[in-house]
Amino acid sequence: MTTVTIELPATLYQQAMQQARATQRPIEQVVSDWVQPPAPASRDTEDALAGLEALSTHELLEIARSQTPRHEADRLQALLELQQRRALTHTERAEANRLVEREDFLTLRKAKAIYLLKQRKALPREIAALIV
Repeated sequence: MTTVTIELPATLYQQAMQQARATQRPIEQVVSDWVQPPAPASRDTEDALAGLEALSTHELLEIARSQTPRHEADRLQALLELQQRRALTHTERAEANRLVEREDFLTLRKAKAIYLLKQRKALPREIAALIV
């Protein structure tokens, strides 16, 4: 690990401090996470997204309308609230990471499905209205 000293605007420093306190991590780790490029998508993720092109319009509509199961969303919210009060255990942190990864994958699938529906000129108005 290499050490680098940087100057941050006061507002950015305050944001980093707030996030560090909220997640009970050192500010250096928070800032490091900000500048670290995202990990490339795994081959499995790329294959799953590529496979969407072969789906029917109806199947793509189901994916575009899909949501995180309520019990998973509730559990992730509970873990995030717990993290505000104390450091998560290794098991809790692993569970939270797994839930976030599932949410990220669902978001990628939905985005790709919406893209394909738009290409097919089959994007329903209620979904099109949500796109900024």
